[in-house]
Amino acid sequence: MDRTAKRIAAASAIALFFVMAIAGWLYGQDPAECAWRSMIGAAAIYLAVRVAGNLAIRILIEAMAQDQMRRRSKP
Repeated sequence: MDRTAKRIAAASAIALFFVMAIAGWLYGQDPAECAWRSMIGAAAIYLAVRVAGNLAIRILIEAMAQDQMRRRSKP
């Protein structure tokens, strides 16, 4: 499950990198500045998606475990 979260985070970071770089280029920014800002944005998105993904996975696992315990405790 952790690999899936990593894969989603990496894919969204790569996509955001190119979107930010192209947007900066279209608005006439210096290429080095576009790359720098895109790299920072991609790193921020990667971290945010990893944290959010891990939290979502933990919440789902906890809910599944509680549901399973509730089913077993009923007569």
